[in-house]
Order: sequence, then C-alpha cells, then structure tokens
Amino acid sequence: MTPDQADALAAAFDTLGKLHRSAPDAATLAAFRELLADWPLPDTADAQSGLVALNRSAQSGEDAAQIAADHNRLYGDAARALVAPYESVFRGTEGLVFGEATLSVRAAYRQFGLEAPRVNREPDDHIGLEFDFVAQLLLRAMDDMAVGDEGGTEQALDGARAFVSDHLGEWAPDVLRRVAAEADTSFMVGIALLSSGALESLADALG
Repeated sequence: MTPDQADALAAAFDTLGKLHRSAPDAATLAAFRELLADWPLPDTADAQSGLVALNRSAQSGEDAAQIAADHNRLYGDAARALVAPYESVFRGTEGLVFGEATLSVRAAYRQFGLEAPRVNREPDDHIGLEFDFVAQLLLRAMDDMAVGDEGGTEQALDGARAFVSDHLGEWAPDVLRRVAAEADTSFMVGIALLSSGALESLADALG
C-alpha cells in the first residue's frame, strides 16, 4: 500500500464512520456535499452508484432534518432499529448488544491502545466505530511510512487486514445492502453504497 492509498482510505473511512454514527447537521451536510466531487475512493461500481445517489439527494433538496429522521429510523437512534448497526446483534445467535462480538472488537481496539469513546455505555461494535478503527490503523500506517518504520507500517496494516477479515468484512456488507434497500432518503442510500465501495477498495489495497 502506498502513502497516497493509505491517505485516501483513511479519509474515506473516517468520514463514513462519522456519518454512520450520527446524521449530519446542516453545516456538516453542506461541507460533505462540497467534497463529493473529490471523493477519495471513486473507482468501484458501488462508489459510483453512491455518488449518483448523493448528488440526487442534494439536487432533490433533502435536508438535515429529513436525513436525521431516516438515520434514526434505520439505525434506531431514537427507537427500534430497522437495520441493527451492531456486529453483536447481526452476528450473535441471540441478537443482543454487548455480546461476544462486542468483546472481541473491544480486544482488537485495545491491541492498538484504542478504546470506544463511550465504552460500557455504547457497544464498541457499532459499524461507525469499526469504520473509524480502520481509519485509525491506516493513519498509523501513514505515519510509520513517513518515517520509514517498516515494522510499524506492517503491524498497522496487518491489524487492519485481520480486523476486516474477522469483523467488518464478515457483517458490514450485508448491513450496508439492507440500509441501501430500506432507506427513505437518497442520502442514506449513497452512504451505504460509498461504504460498500470503500470496503472493496480497502480489500484491494490490502491484498
């Protein structure tokens, strides 16, 4: 992986992680839309479809309130989730948060000295937090590349590779397909498709 690839992937995963965790306010939405022409991972079919959906969202006048309502409906921010955004719910036999998958994800974070921001209050395995963890590993890889630390670079990339193999890649694609199918707004369709494209780009870059 080159530094430019790591930079593009980190930027995309950081942005998408935030948008999965919470709906954008009006200012964040406007800033995000301004950046779409320069989206760092445009080369997959899902990314292209996602960009079309997000441009359609802007052109049709979807505002922050509409997007927040859809985000809440999908992810259960204020009620029962239509699409559970937690790995433990999606993969566990009992469909409960703070299950075995949550603890495994927590352990993966701790291997790199990281912790979910609301540990023990919010499950560590929210899709947005998992995207953010990948972004953090890619940023570490970039920093190590910059100083010629090959061992640190490989450790960070191996961590990302293992996390996608053991966690994010095992459940996020199905969740994202459900979000794209169930969303009422073109914005949430676009975020789901951009996320699918980002996972494909990451897999290619990690080999």
